Amino acid sequence: MNNPSSIYIVDDLLEEIFLRLPLKPILKSKTLSKRWRSILESKNFVGRRVSFQKSRKILAAYNCDCGAQPRLLPESRFKGDEEIVYLHCDTKRPSIMTCDGLVCIPEQDWINVLNPWTKQLRRFCFGAWSSGYSRVMGFGSDEVTGRYKVVKMEIWSYSDHCGVECSVLDVETGEWWMLSPPSYKLLCPLSHKLSRKSVCVNGSIYWLQHVGSGYKILALDLHKEKFRNVSVPLTRVTQETQIANLENRLTIAVTYRNPEWKLDIWSKGSSRWNMTYSISLAGKGVPWEIRSKGFTPVSVSKQGNLVFTDNHKRLFKYYPRTDEIRCLSLDTCVISPFLETLAPLPLKSTLPFPHPRRTSKCRVLSKQDEFGIVELLISTLVAVGIVWFSL
Repeated sequence: MNNPSSIYIVDDLLEEIFLRLPLKPILKSKTLSKRWRSILESKNFVGRRVSFQKSRKILAAYNCDCGAQPRLLPESRFKGDEEIVYLHCDTKRPSIMTCDGLVCIPEQDWINVLNPWTKQLRRFCFGAWSSGYSRVMGFGSDEVTGRYKVVKMEIWSYSDHCGVECSVLDVETGEWWMLSPPSYKLLCPLSHKLSRKSVCVNGSIYWLQHVGSGYKILALDLHKEKFRNVSVPLTRVTQETQIANLENRLTIAVTYRNPEWKLDIWSKGSSRWNMTYSISLAGKGVPWEIRSKGFTPVSVSKQGNLVFTDNHKRLFKYYPRTDEIRCLSLDTCVISPFLETLAPLPLKSTLPFPHPRRTSKCRVLSKQDEFGIVELLISTLVAVGIVWFSL
């Protein structure tokens, strides 16, 4: 009121404007005002921004061993109508895990946690690798507190004895602590295997365990930090069975070869399992030579079409209405479905990231994805107009 020429926008309206901006102008806005930065890094805005997104991308690996820090490539690509974003990384490393747009990359002696959208990378001590130990990892978010956690299980065996040690890393504080192991035995012989692949669904991490001729699912509630068993609805299982997070539901995908080559997908609801897809694969463009390989569901479009992949970098899309399968790509190393997130990471790592070699083998990183204040102002004006006309 004292300065009629100034314009003051209340925080609630600013938040509505920012929600409608693309990610790049939002990141630029954080550097222009402490007040704006406070709004954009608040848990409320970060959560609303994730749920506000209209489409989900697919994260794929761009393999390169140049030694540079993992990061997103500047440009995405479309395979059919699916947008693929590429993470520049070394795919020879152990499995890459994701949760709500964050990426966790375990290595031999440390763990990298990355927000590829904000380019924040944090490194944490992993602990020495012990010979004779089998290491299984998990990464997810505590649904109650919103904290991201890394779970490490080290399974050892000696003669007829075996055991397991469990520990958890809080990404926000960088602290490790021990967990009580599962109440039942995790046996190490070949007849009892715990899958190295894990998925996080609604605050719990899941591992598929092969026990004799059947399967079990081991689950860890990240808030209560307690293990439990999850029943598997399958009377007939195969070695190609996979678990996944499909549209925020725990999913089991089973590939059968006999008597019919098909893919069955089960999703767990609040109380029971339901078969959501049963797809006959023969004669629909899926190469017959990969019939011994398993398939993993990736995402479901708004039209109900299913995107799935195999372990040979092939990406497919199934259309239930016409019972057709189309091959979207023959060379895409899919990691997971992916969302843009502004979730901040702690300011310091427990370990610095080593400098990459001066001569990089990858020319893609030389391209800088820059944008200026003009793009920010145009996008902001568009968002303000949308909010103005909606009032």
